[in-house]
Amino acid sequence: MSGTLSDEPCWMYLVRHGATDFNLKKPTVLQGNGINGPLAAIGREQASLTGKFLSSFTFDTVYASPMLRAIETAERIVPGREIVPVPEIVEADVGRWLGRDWDDIKSAEPEEYQRHLEDPSIHPYPEGESASDVAERTVPALTQIMHENLGKRVLVVAHNIVIRVMVAHLYQIPLKQFRTIRQDNCCVNLIRYRPEKAELVTCNSTFHLSELNQ
Repeated sequence: MSGTLSDEPCWMYLVRHGATDFNLKKPTVLQGNGINGPLAAIGREQASLTGKFLSSFTFDTVYASPMLRAIETAERIVPGREIVPVPEIVEADVGRWLGRDWDDIKSAEPEEYQRHLEDPSIHPYPEGESASDVAERTVPALTQIMHENLGKRVLVVAHNIVIRVMVAHLYQIPLKQFRTIRQDNCCVNLIRYRPEKAELVTCNSTFHLSELNQ
């Protein structure tokens, strides 16, 4: 390794948490930052497989959203490690749509539903956050973690919308289109960060979950 430690990049392994019972419902039920439940059985399996997949790497620091599903996932990926909670990367506030599924929302509030889907960057979840709101708190927080860990490898466990807006930022995708970015439960995203350039090396990798037929 050439140069000083600070000349080297930070490698961030950004992982979505494992599946919860709400993630598994069809259609999906919105849990946002208002439902703080545990992983489902398959979510625990996903997290364990992710830990096996990443076991050849040594992480200097492990970070996670303070929500239970993220903490549980991190604990299974790197058992016994200290986990640093990052409040800024909690999942989006989905407002009055909390605990409801998309079919119910579309039927009961068709105008709000359509506006939100057309441009979630300016039309928030009613009484909740927009994609822009989420980006304003999460992108700086994740960038700061990488900046503070130049020359190191870190693991971060976060949420669907949080990671989607970060990926949109890195790929310069308009937040209006952030839902075109897929993030499966326990997928791995790899970011190489230097102060002058951050690159998304891997997005939504789920090869390690193939035995669960994801």
